[in-house]
Amino acid sequence: MSGGDEDIANGVAVQPDGKIVVVGRSVDPVSGGNRFTVVRYNSNGSLDTGFDGDGIALTDFGTGVQEAFAVAVQADGAIVAVGEGGPNVALARYNTDGSLDTSFDGDGKVTTGFAGGSATAYDVALQSNGAIAVAGRAGYNYPANASDFALARYNTNGSLDTSFDGDGRVTTPFATADVAGGLKVQPDGKLVVSGTSDFDFALARYNPDGTLDSGFDGDGKVTTSFGAGTLDGSSDLALQPDGKIVAAGISQADFAVARYNADGSLDSGFGTGGKVTTDVYSGFFDSASAVALQTDGKTVVSGNTGDDRGLVRYQVTTTPPPSDLLSVTKSGPATVSLGDQATYTVTVTNKSTTTTATGVTLADTLTGPGTVLSATPGQGTCSITSTSANCALGSLAAGASTTVTVVAEPRATGTLSDKATVTATQTDPVPANNSATATSTVNNAHGCTITGTSGADTLTGGWGNDVICALSGNDTVRASYGSDTVYGGPGNDNIDGGFDNDTLIGGPGNDTLTGYFGNDRLNTVDNVSGNDTANGGFGTDTCTTDPGDGRVSCP
Repeated sequence: MSGGDEDIANGVAVQPDGKIVVVGRSVDPVSGGNRFTVVRYNSNGSLDTGFDGDGIALTDFGTGVQEAFAVAVQADGAIVAVGEGGPNVALARYNTDGSLDTSFDGDGKVTTGFAGGSATAYDVALQSNGAIAVAGRAGYNYPANASDFALARYNTNGSLDTSFDGDGRVTTPFATADVAGGLKVQPDGKLVVSGTSDFDFALARYNPDGTLDSGFDGDGKVTTSFGAGTLDGSSDLALQPDGKIVAAGISQADFAVARYNADGSLDSGFGTGGKVTTDVYSGFFDSASAVALQTDGKTVVSGNTGDDRGLVRYQVTTTPPPSDLLSVTKSGPATVSLGDQATYTVTVTNKSTTTTATGVTLADTLTGPGTVLSATPGQGTCSITSTSANCALGSLAAGASTTVTVVAEPRATGTLSDKATVTATQTDPVPANNSATATSTVNNAHGCTITGTSGADTLTGGWGNDVICALSGNDTVRASYGSDTVYGGPGNDNIDGGFDNDTLIGGPGNDTLTGYFGNDRLNTVDNVSGNDTANGGFGTDTCTTDPGDGRVSCP
């Protein structure tokens, strides 16, 4: 580094081994140009000579501004620094020895341009799947005042993640001079960004696919003024375990902090109407640049105050949240045979100890070769289509549970996947367990050679020994020749065995089974008395029926 007064540190991260990584810019003593700079210190403050030989790594992105603003350390020890590289968003990934990681875009460096001119990344967040998200601004702040929030997400190899808004990049306009300064990733994968818009606090929340989250203040964006005509802006944010968001920055010349509920509204339990300002050093310019949360819930804010550094800790009275409001679990058969049914049991539980969940709804979706036959709720009502069940379950008291039983019928071999998702009027701070999926492998254990549909079918056997699986619906089956096996399935079926020795099984519904010729076996058991008729016909037949079922030519 130059040793002059133009070397600036902008971001810091601490490695698990206690070493400290600092990023910023340094000045080339010959050309006077800025250089993208990463420095690593030992825990005792000395430069780590195991990092690029002298503890300092300088990276050239070409002409123009070159400056790193934020840094993150991956689980494998690789260091990701982000900022600006003349005049685009710039990222560099370094191996633990300070060399550029050539598995990252081939040379360890990436630049990304945005429409509107210059672009800069001011913060970086590492996602659980290895993706790298950055936030900053696209466009010029001054003199045009035409910049927007800018986000980009990269795959682990440095390529843009096209599952993020189609091309890996998102810009979001608020008003004028919009700049994102802080970025965090929620446990559900949503991205929360704080910054400045037209001299107000500005926050936005994005879904994992890069779209704005309409569950956050209605359109995914919120701005907050600390007073008429005040010059406000957020530089950093932190996420509380209960889903609330704490943003810190400046209002006029004071530290400013605002706390938001998970839905984007200001938290009235924090400060005055969700906001607080602190004059750290009277008569001097105070500006908060970072915020962190202690394990006891207190909020710590640091920044500049005059020519010094200031640190403020806020005592926060936290209202116990309805933590993990709803959860859903699901059970079902691992395997099911073509001709049988798969019964899935969905259990919805209100895990809160204080809050009644209202407006509880369950959306159940079946994918694969199957049809939804019924959905029976423990409370409320359900409606079904061939591939889904939608249930209005009403209110669920704290600690209470209810179930929905979904019955599906496979139509072919393959895999059935039944996914249930529960929602309520209240926002669940822990939505990760609001969905559950059960899968079933559909085999052909019955050996079905002729298969019906879920409608009213007319099925006729051939000359050989057929296995006819009629499935649901009011079916008419003529087994004809051969020693056949017929599974009627749900519905009011009329089954005629025809010639030879047949096995006829009715299933749920009002069935009429006729053996006709041969020594036949007829089974009408569906645990309903008196709704079926078994007619053995000619031959020595075996009839298994419910009490009250009709029996003709049965011993």
